[in-house]
Order: sequence, then structure tokens, then C-alpha cells
Amino acid sequence: MNYSQQNLLKNIDINHLVSELWALRGKSNIDAAEKIAERSRIPLKWIDKIPSLNGEKGTDKLMAERGVLLLRNRTSPFIEQFQHPLGRCAKFYKLTAYNNCNFWCEYCYLYLTFRTSPVSTHFVNYEKMFKELIAFDNADIPAALRVLNLGELCDPLAVEDITGFAGQLIPFAGERLKRTRLLFLTKSDNVQNLPVLPHNGKSIISFSINTNRVYHDLEHRTASPEDRLIAAQQLQNAGYEVRLRIDPVFIYEGWQEDYLDLVDTIFRSIKPSRFTIGEYRPSKGLVSHIKSRFPESSLIKINGSLINDGTKLRYPEMKRVAAFRTIIERIMQYDPEMKISLCKESPTIWKQLGMNMNGLCCNCLG
Repeated sequence: MNYSQQNLLKNIDINHLVSELWALRGKSNIDAAEKIAERSRIPLKWIDKIPSLNGEKGTDKLMAERGVLLLRNRTSPFIEQFQHPLGRCAKFYKLTAYNNCNFWCEYCYLYLTFRTSPVSTHFVNYEKMFKELIAFDNADIPAALRVLNLGELCDPLAVEDITGFAGQLIPFAGERLKRTRLLFLTKSDNVQNLPVLPHNGKSIISFSINTNRVYHDLEHRTASPEDRLIAAQQLQNAGYEVRLRIDPVFIYEGWQEDYLDLVDTIFRSIKPSRFTIGEYRPSKGLVSHIKSRFPESSLIKINGSLINDGTKLRYPEMKRVAAFRTIIERIMQYDPEMKISLCKESPTIWKQLGMNMNGLCCNCLG
């Protein structure tokens, strides 16, 4: 990242991720949109169509995409099953309340996922969502798959202070869902109202956390690792199940000490119910999207040193096994019975680490 962009990122107020609130005329629940505008005190702009954003570059592009929150109704199902193209993931279910994210992580795969529709979006036809939740809860679904992941296509708590969405969904799940739980995956500490909600054990909060160096260099506008752990402790004290993801793991000079220190810091704050660990594994097409937003990103050089693995780029097996082993062994020193899984890794890597893929206890499962 060049100095001017880095300096600008440091000076942006992380407490105001959203500077513009839009709603799509004729395609947004008016009452819900107006309530969000009133809550956020951001003027609501009604638009007839989403403007093209193809000309912007760098920070201007990020502000145009992720400084905006578009409110609209969802016509596709809210609940869908995830299918990994290489079969390296359990077929968990996802609940899509948002598309895209208002954080500015340089490695974010959503730049590629939403390349044709990059404006961060919140779906406000909640009644349709709630009906689907009741239907899912009544359906014949295996127990391990009765967790709905809200974090596959967004960070569901990043703009909670704007939308108040989790403040409505968590009590609904606590009261109305009998066999289904919700999974909120976040890099936010935006949980001020969650401890007092009647969650009834139906909501899981999973924090994605990384080393201080990764945070400072690559995870712009997110909460710091320290603040995420403070939020995790608050929620654990309020009876929520708290899970952790250390993902993506980066290999750089001094990574061993940093990740060992991260594990030590975690266990000084909380005892998560499980860990899921994954490496940096960008899609091949992601690099051009990183360049258009962060033209001097260190990831551009890193990507050039990775190896091909289907549609992904990965660290060589020896390096990532060493990284996983370092982190896992430290976790086991604190809790030999801790549930630990690898995210989207091949059976070969699991085997080299002496890990059993039977009875998966991944982040996205029950």
C-alpha cells in the first residue's frame, strides 16, 4: 500500500463505516428502511437503480462500495445450502441477511464474489426471512447441519449499530426456534446490546481473529484483536457460545511468535468452545480486485509466491502444515480436549497433522 493510501486509512473513523444509506424504490420495505434511517441518523436516499461504480480506484472505490449501505428486499431464498466446489467442506446452511461487508480487509474474497454488484447490501424484508426460519426449523435436517451461518457473504455485526438487525433476530430465534441455532461470524466488537438479549442459547457468536500485524496491515476499519476478545468475553459471560476462527493464517517473518502470542492472549481472555483454523487461500481472480483497491498491497507479492490448487492459490503443503501444527500444539497445551478443525483443507493435510475428519466440529456446524 502506498503511503498516501495508508495514511488515509489510518485517519478514517472506524466508528462510522457507513456514510450513505440508500434504499431501492419499489424494492425495499419502506417501514424497515425508515426505521433504520431513524436509528442511524443517516439521511435515507431513495434510488431507482444502483449507480455504476466501475470507474473508481483505490480508496475512492472502497468508499463508493463499502461506505454505502443499500437497503432492499431479497427475492432469492434467505436460507441456502453451501456447496464447496472441491468437496472440502461440510454442506452447511447459510442465512444471507447481508451481501458484502463494510470492513476493508485487503484479502476479502467478497471483492471477487460481488464484483458485478459491489455495494454493501442489507435485506430488509424480515417477514420473509422469519417464515423461512420457521420452515427450516420444522424441516427434517440432520442435527449437525442445524446451524445457520450468517457470515458466509458478509460480517453480520459490522453495521449492527446502523441496522439493529441482530437485536431483532436473536430474540426471535430465542423464542421461536426449537432445533435451529444461528451463527454470527464477525471481526467486529459491535455487540453492546447483545448481552441483554434473550438469546436462549440459540445464537452462537464466532470471532475471526488474527495477529496484531495482520490486523494493522490488512484488516482496515475492523475492531482490534484485543477489542474482539473483550467483546467475546462479554458475550461468553452473558451465556452465548463463543467460537473462534484463526483464519486466514499468513506466513511471514516472525509469524511463529505472533501466532503463539495470539493463542496465549486468547486463553487469557476466554475459553472458546472450538477453534477453526485456515490459511490464506485466495481465488486466482482475486488479485486484480485487490490491486484495484489496494494498489501497493503486500498481498500482491505474497500471491506470486503461492502454488496452484484448483481455482485457489495456497502456501506449499510443508509451510501450511508447519503453521497449523504450531498453532494447534499451543492450543492443546491449554486444553488437550479442545475441538479443532481446519477450514477447506484437503484430507492429506488433516492426515499429516494427525487429525480425524470423522465427526467434524467445524465452525459452521452444530
